[in-house]
Amino acid sequence: MTQQALIQDQQKAQLKRTFRKDLKAEVELRLFTQRPSPIAVPGRECKYCVQTQQMLEELTALSPKLHLEIIDIYAQPELASGEKITRVPAIAFGEKGKAKLRFFGIPMGYQLPVVVENIKTISRGVSPLSMDTRKKLRGINQPVHIQVFVIPTDADCQGVARLAHALALENQNITADVVEIEEFPALARQYGVRSVPVTVVNEFTQVAGLVSEAEFVEKIVQWGVRQESESAPVQA
Repeated sequence: MTQQALIQDQQKAQLKRTFRKDLKAEVELRLFTQRPSPIAVPGRECKYCVQTQQMLEELTALSPKLHLEIIDIYAQPELASGEKITRVPAIAFGEKGKAKLRFFGIPMGYQLPVVVENIKTISRGVSPLSMDTRKKLRGINQPVHIQVFVIPTDADCQGVARLAHALALENQNITADVVEIEEFPALARQYGVRSVPVTVVNEFTQVAGLVSEAEFVEKIVQWGVRQESESAPVQA
């Protein structure tokens, strides 16, 4: 029985043209997943692991500059812990062991362009951010963890997810995770997420809805810049 494609032929043809035109350097994607098992193990369910692997195989087959590494988190736990991956499926972009961009879940619908834009940005080394944003991000000298909660059918989610990943590419102190809440409902409940998109910064600050690049960056900078006075020792 022929496996049904997850990326339609028309979209594949368009992506192939895009990659041929826009990709410069080679890009590696790493998929953290688990092998399908005939026996259900409680706590190890992964509804879309197989489909996510199929989708990424279809995507990376569209350009010789794209490479996919598949990592089973139970067979290769040291690789998963090295990248702080604790849930699957997870897609990591960038240097092995130092990935600052991650996508948790299957990138269906409006989320596939997020993966495509990451590929293009990494390959070309050209930031999609404004010069003003890039200037502000240079001041971030503390770790910032951004989590953007999304669903595949909401167009607003795509814009926020792409922005978060672009910020992480711009500053090494920023890590950005995009989380598909239908696959990780417990995580969404943990942060009280009831609608999307919602962005959680360093476990506390919540930015709800679609916001401008300038507004988003202001929130990130608040967490990521430590003033010298804050780190200076207190005088007796």
